[in-house]
Amino acid sequence: MIILGAGTRGFQIAKHLIEEKKDVVMIESDPKKASYASSRLDCMVINGSGTSIEKLEEAGIRDTDMFISMTDSDEVNMVACGLVSSEFEVEHKIACIRNLTYIGSQGLSGKILGIDYIINPEAEAAKAIYEVVDKGVFSDMISFEKTSLLLNNIHVTPDSAFVDKDIKSIRQAINSDFLIAAIHHRHKMLVPSGDTIVRNGDTLSVVTEEGSIESVFNAIGKKKKKIKRILIVGGSKTARFLLKNFSQSDRRSFALVDSDSDVCKDFAEEFPELLIIKADVTDETLYEDEDISNYDLMITLTGNDELNILTAIYAKKIGIDKSMALIKHNNNYLKLAPHLDLDSVIAVSSSTVNSALRYIRGENFKSVHSLFDGKLEVFEFEINGDTSVVNKKIKEINLRGKGLIAGITREGNNIVPTGENMLKVGDVILVTVERSHIDYVQKLFL
Repeated sequence: MIILGAGTRGFQIAKHLIEEKKDVVMIESDPKKASYASSRLDCMVINGSGTSIEKLEEAGIRDTDMFISMTDSDEVNMVACGLVSSEFEVEHKIACIRNLTYIGSQGLSGKILGIDYIINPEAEAAKAIYEVVDKGVFSDMISFEKTSLLLNNIHVTPDSAFVDKDIKSIRQAINSDFLIAAIHHRHKMLVPSGDTIVRNGDTLSVVTEEGSIESVFNAIGKKKKKIKRILIVGGSKTARFLLKNFSQSDRRSFALVDSDSDVCKDFAEEFPELLIIKADVTDETLYEDEDISNYDLMITLTGNDELNILTAIYAKKIGIDKSMALIKHNNNYLKLAPHLDLDSVIAVSSSTVNSALRYIRGENFKSVHSLFDGKLEVFEFEINGDTSVVNKKIKEINLRGKGLIAGITREGNNIVPTGENMLKVGDVILVTVERSHIDYVQKLFL
């Protein structure tokens, strides 16, 4: 695989694929970024232009089956994919394109310049935010395409009912169907057994049905509150995509804050039902004049990571029940998020990487999500008749203790599985697996 662009998105995709033992070559025009990627990734990194036939051939374009263009320039991504499409026989071309002038507000129905799959980072981030809001902002929550099962990332605090108990006891104590699919413990990721002890500071990946979420969160002292009034900070592209996910009637109880007059005017014209507040979010008088504390949720979507995090934290201090922050540039903030008073943090790069991985995995993989800085992958897979696991009980499938079948959806019915459940053709399953073992585990289902 050839990846053009060693920025945050390209770097993360390359890191994931390299850990899966894939043969990756990167092309980067910026010498500093190329040097950084070369020193930290086990792959060839070529310093040069991705629109140069000479550099493409040096990277091995004639022998690759996938070209992924993730530079910060839409034009470079489009031209590079167009060049690869016209001059070489590469089966799959993926491009990151942000500008709606090129792809339209609803995306493209067909190919452009030979690109097989287009990713808009802001649209992907907005989709991830909407899913969390739609489910009540309990935690960092992941939903899937073909199943209504949910994966919740829960940070264990000292007063949690889970502390110092084994997973078997926790499941018996809570009268609800759920499964702890993975635990992030002191920078390490493990797939637990029933005897695994949960410790203070752990982050649990918990799979539940939507109707069972409240029971699990009630047990750890978190109550569900319906989200009605939402305050969005920052008139960004992500904010625009997010608002379009909600109905017009929903948006009547929303407000947007931005200090730029032109931005406020644009949003007021596009969303006339939306309350627009022209103000600097760092101005304390804003919180008094606009009665900000009466909102149920604040979502910070500016282009400044630090401002997003600090504003979201402050929102909780003044009485807003829930807050979410967007990370656009520095993914290191994701490591801090569990220790801050935030309900959810969404990274643009993570949403982009998940979208790319979903396409790379193939048509049977309905969705793919990377967790814990790439240490864990959760994939949603639809079983067909050629799969070797058909008509096998889960306990008969050798996952080597590195993966876990965390959920089954069969004919619209969800199953939180045990080892006795048998897999059938047409089942949609959720599988969590350590990154270093992804290739082995995926082959079991192909």
